Amino acid sequence: MDMDVVPELYVQSSSQANAYTLALQGKDTPPIVVITSTLLERCSDEEVQAIIGHELGHLKCNHSLYLTLGGLVSTPIRNLPLLGSQAEKLMQDWRLAAEYSCDRAAQLVSQDVNVVAGAMLKLFAGTSRVSNTKAFIEQSREYEKLFKAANPLVKASIRMQQRTHPLPVKRIAELEKWAESSEYQKIISNSV
Repeated sequence: MDMDVVPELYVQSSSQANAYTLALQGKDTPPIVVITSTLLERCSDEEVQAIIGHELGHLKCNHSLYLTLGGLVSTPIRNLPLLGSQAEKLMQDWRLAAEYSCDRAAQLVSQDVNVVAGAMLKLFAGTSRVSNTKAFIEQSREYEKLFKAANPLVKASIRMQQRTHPLPVKRIAELEKWAESSEYQKIISNSV
C-alpha cells in the first residue's frame, strides 16, 4: 500500500458483524475499508480501532494482490494429482498466516491483547453482551495445551475447520504469545 494513498472508510448497513477491505486500487481509486453497522454497534471505540488496524494490515501487506496472484498461479494446477492439493494447502496456509499478521497489526494499534480479544469475541459470538475477554484469553491458553496433547485425527479435524480464518481461540493464543515476545516489545519501544 502506497503510504500517500489514504484508504476510504465506509460503514455498511448489515445485520452481519464483519469488516473487510477492498484493494481495487487504481490511479484515482483508493483502497476501501468497510465495517458493518452491526460490528460497529457491538464494539467499543478501542475495539473498532483494533479492527481498522487489522484491515489496514491487509492493505499494508498487499494481501489482496498476493491472494489474487496465488489464485492465478494455482488455478491451472488444481486438478493435477498431488500437486493440486499441495497448491491448495499452500494457499490455505498463506490465508491463515495473513490473518495472524493482521491480528498483529491490530495489536500494534491497540497495544492491548484484551482489546483485540474483545473485538474478536464480539465478532464471533454474535452479540455485544459477551464481555469476559479474560475468560476468552484463558480459553485460548487451555486450547493451546489441549491441542498439543491431542491425537493426530483431532488435530487434522481442527485444521480442516480453518479454511480462510484461524479459530478465534487459536488467533488469541498466537497473538498473546507475540504480545509477550521480545520482537513486539522492540517494535513498541521503537515507536515511542
